[in-house]
Amino acid sequence: MDDLAVLRHYKIYPPQFTPFIVGGCTKIINFKKGNVMKKITKQSNLFTLVQHYKESHDFKKLRDTTKRDYKVNLNRALITKVNDKTIANYKLKELSRSIFKQGYDEWLNKGIRTANYTLSVMRKVLNYGIELELITDNPAKGITRVKETGRKVIWTPEQVKLFLDHAYKEWETANIGLIVHMAYSFGQRIGDMRELQWSNIDFENKKLSLEQSKRRAEIHLPIYDENLLKMLWEQVERFGEISKYVAPSLVTNSSGYKPYTKVEICKHVNRIKRECGLPPELYASDMRRTAITEMIESGKDITSIMSVSGHQNPSSLKPYIKHTLKSATVALADRKDLW
Repeated sequence: MDDLAVLRHYKIYPPQFTPFIVGGCTKIINFKKGNVMKKITKQSNLFTLVQHYKESHDFKKLRDTTKRDYKVNLNRALITKVNDKTIANYKLKELSRSIFKQGYDEWLNKGIRTANYTLSVMRKVLNYGIELELITDNPAKGITRVKETGRKVIWTPEQVKLFLDHAYKEWETANIGLIVHMAYSFGQRIGDMRELQWSNIDFENKKLSLEQSKRRAEIHLPIYDENLLKMLWEQVERFGEISKYVAPSLVTNSSGYKPYTKVEICKHVNRIKRECGLPPELYASDMRRTAITEMIESGKDITSIMSVSGHQNPSSLKPYIKHTLKSATVALADRKDLW
């Protein structure tokens, strides 16, 4: 069910208003008036505020993938029922911290990270409402968020190989395999790899250059993995002339090929894990942690690792350091003949 079908299903807008897509964005048309609904007042509901936010400069300046992630989470928030009423249908003057607290508790059923992200996006929309002087304070603020415990999960080399072998077997999941492969090989975030473009790759010098989306660090990485390089050359033949993205989603629209969304990647990764018998607690986002942990345990110096990870401070690598026999052996190797 697509976003618009979800909104229709939950009837979170008056029947005379019909949503449709214009330039990739949802607009609401009042066919009784025959124009795009622009007016918003303190009597409007939250759904109307969300629609106006999607047309704002604040929203339009976001990266395309961030926009799609926002839309998914906003829809999740809007269709949530509190006191037998969808949050979307509450008028702005009715919104309270209690409503969003109950909504947050519902979102936790989708996971701590998802709930926190949905709440964060909702806060941005309500801050926009404050700027428009539609509300005086943000009812989504002040809600105690459940703290995420730092993930320590890393993949074994055997698990990585099993996953990639399975993903590359099918044309439908080959691009997912490539995204995960690049994240593991380069020690980068899945988000940056799903948005990687051909302009980031220098095939002649076997080099990858990009600006990390989170830290804005500019990094330049050699492509040493010959299997990955081979996959990239094959990808040029498949998508080089029809997509600016290295591993685009196979679902296209009038704008052409787009990167996978987080939701799409999660669905494909979960299916691949089930089919090849991998534990459900393994996430694609663990690939960066796995790669950095492997570099630390192999004895690579911190400065070199930082040039790959994009970290500005050595202390930022502490979460990746595990007290294992392997790392201790590397540290003590030169001390065995002290006496």
